[in-house]
Amino acid sequence: MRALVRHIGPAAAWALVLLLGFEAALHCDAWLYRYRSVFAAGRAEDKMRHAANRQPATLFIGNSRTDNGLSPIAFRAGAGLPDDAAVFNLGLPGANTLVLRGVVERLLGRGMKPPADVFIALDETLFQDEDSLGYYGFFARRTDLWDDRLHAALFGSWLRSWYYSGNLRQLREPDKLGRFVQATFSEVEPVGGSAAHTAGYRKGRSGGFQSAEQLRAQEGATHAPPDPRMTRHLLDLVERLAGAGSRVHLIAVPMFERASAFGPDVAAGPYADIVPALQARGARWLETPLSRALEAGDFADPGHLNDHGARVFSSSLGQAYARTRAARP
Repeated sequence: MRALVRHIGPAAAWALVLLLGFEAALHCDAWLYRYRSVFAAGRAEDKMRHAANRQPATLFIGNSRTDNGLSPIAFRAGAGLPDDAAVFNLGLPGANTLVLRGVVERLLGRGMKPPADVFIALDETLFQDEDSLGYYGFFARRTDLWDDRLHAALFGSWLRSWYYSGNLRQLREPDKLGRFVQATFSEVEPVGGSAAHTAGYRKGRSGGFQSAEQLRAQEGATHAPPDPRMTRHLLDLVERLAGAGSRVHLIAVPMFERASAFGPDVAAGPYADIVPALQARGARWLETPLSRALEAGDFADPGHLNDHGARVFSSSLGQAYARTRAARP
């Protein structure tokens, strides 16, 4: 070490030590949890930590439409479950099936028992290779990154200071920089509340979580065919959960003036074969008749329900689930 200091100089040596310390911190789940109010990966860690602790019997997984669209409280009420029934929303905004597979495997590795019921909210953007929120290097399985030829993200899973540089650039925004500084010195909960208090659900509100550019990108993905790699990850995830004893239900969260690309009545289109393939691996489609038609006032934006709409849909989903439970032999 002394020879290294003499060779590169004390200032450079201290810079290297600081860089190595920062890199080590980025590999620590406690760092992600500390900045859960700043970065999407931190909020995901908040959800994962409390999901593992809560040991949910019912788990919702998906992207932002799950995050904003499935209220555990309203689901319990519709299903006639007791207030203390462990229902948890693991919706991760911007996630795809590669991320969801890695997150579920990590939770099972942390000691979470396979939930009795898992609801997967199908969405076209789940099947696209997109990582603008920086999940891959933290949550995707390295074997999957290698198999999918996502070598940059695989390298970033080892050198996270390089991988996470795009997210750190977000600190140029005054609001995020302020939350970062505050979270450095005190506990700051994510926008919408901690997963410990909300069971993972975040109420949708107009203009609250996605910019117009992000909404356009999400809508554009609905016209793209599914990435075969992402399809494979969901097939593997369903097979893994069903093999562990979970009942896997496939659902679609309502959108404003646009029908879902999934379901038993979809006869054509690039996503038509996905539900039958998932059913062949043990999943089942759960049709959800709504208690009333949703209107514009039930949506935070065209792709996401607000809290009022989420309560209508979640209660209806609970009722549909109760009917399937009553029909079991």
